[in-house]
Amino acid sequence: MSPARRPSRRPSRPAPKPADPQTSRQWTYRLLEGWRTEQQLIRDQLQLFRQDQITSDTHQGAGWAERAIIRQRTIDRVLREAVSRARENVQNELWTLLRMGAAELLFGPRDAQYAAISETVELARWVGHSEWTGFLNGVLRGVQRMLSEEESDTVGKDCFPVADNIYRKLNKPIFPDPETQTVDYIGLAFSLPGTLAKAWASRYSHDELWPVVWSTLSPPPLGLRINRVATDPQEWLARCEAAGVEIGTTEFPEAFQLLSKTRLHDIPGFTEGEVVVQDLTAMHAVRLLNPYPKDDVLDLCAGPGTKTTQMAELMLDQGSITATDVTQARLDQISENAERLSFSCIHPMWIERTKPEIDNGPFDAVLADVPCSNTGVLGKRPEARWRYSPEDIVELNKLQRRLLDVAASQVEEDGRIVYSTCSIEPAENEQFIVEWLRAHPEFECVEMKTVLPSPEHDGGFCARLEYRETDEADGENAEADETAGDGNATDEPTP
Repeated sequence: MSPARRPSRRPSRPAPKPADPQTSRQWTYRLLEGWRTEQQLIRDQLQLFRQDQITSDTHQGAGWAERAIIRQRTIDRVLREAVSRARENVQNELWTLLRMGAAELLFGPRDAQYAAISETVELARWVGHSEWTGFLNGVLRGVQRMLSEEESDTVGKDCFPVADNIYRKLNKPIFPDPETQTVDYIGLAFSLPGTLAKAWASRYSHDELWPVVWSTLSPPPLGLRINRVATDPQEWLARCEAAGVEIGTTEFPEAFQLLSKTRLHDIPGFTEGEVVVQDLTAMHAVRLLNPYPKDDVLDLCAGPGTKTTQMAELMLDQGSITATDVTQARLDQISENAERLSFSCIHPMWIERTKPEIDNGPFDAVLADVPCSNTGVLGKRPEARWRYSPEDIVELNKLQRRLLDVAASQVEEDGRIVYSTCSIEPAENEQFIVEWLRAHPEFECVEMKTVLPSPEHDGGFCARLEYRETDEADGENAEADETAGDGNATDEPTP
């Protein structure tokens, strides 16, 4: 394959700032540049626009931006086969355009490849760099020639994953051998940071590893939780069937999955507060906490309020839930969710980020759903994989420890705490709990649960902590031993 013609290396005049995006590809470019230059999440960027600026093209463009971010390493690996220049010699904005076009060629409809190339080339003019058009056209046609029409259900050096355990084949092998270089293959073909691919490959068996890495490419089916205070799950299921909405059941009677392409507002009972969007794995934490009616509950880091409303449902809207967060926007989301589901026991409260003050405790139960690396939900959080690093885990541990300390200071002596994350990293989960308990011997872990992600559901972790039971007899025996002195000491272990 002949290398694409190089664009001029002479400094180009500054391009005029592009107009506000109108087409889906213009939106994709704008959002990708916002992520590249400012590290702004796609969803946060969209909130900067007025509602009348958000169209179906916006959402389509956002979807492609997210896909390009998720598949970034795979796209770059393919592009480097088609571009003869080193990456640092290609302008960043031009590389964004190349990623966009390549993403459509690799993962888009096969009958739309001509449009993927021609529209990306035309986009260079909108960006203000018409001198890039020839280079873009040459590179993207080179990518197109690399693609085979074949698919395979077997992994190999000449293929990359697309969906549903299917791999798209290339006309030549460009990836590492998945059998002998598993870490390198996973990192490039599944577009994961090398440190994360290495950690997972060393931690999980072959049968555990592949569902986990497949889970990182796309979200699982949308999870739904039925508000049993408002309706009966089986009655709701019958209404869905009558409306032609395809629903899948799960291990929990109140939890379902949306299997058909149905808008949320078209799901029976959604606008009436009978249905909440929530993944099955996320429900484990509240079920482990098991709040009772009339309990006084603290929900740390409560926004947007999904787990808060799950607790309110289990409490039959009795008792009280103090739902705290550090931003007003997330507190507003809690209030909106509580109002939509008609729960009156939820009381949002703003707390300071570094020194939270909560003066209405102690509480019967505390949920500490803490910020984390999100490695259990990479399929639905496009940017999270590129924020992962062992150094960031260390910083997150400081925040997690501080929040769990707050939870411990707010719980009744006969109460319970549930610590939860949407991470699958032991340093944030099992190892973290063990280390925290060493510093807090008055507590014990009575149960913990790790769920590995798969294409069917998210991953996550939760642990229930309680005060250790004190035995008065043990205290009396200890006092007697102390009185007896060293003469009664023994090296024999206590049976």
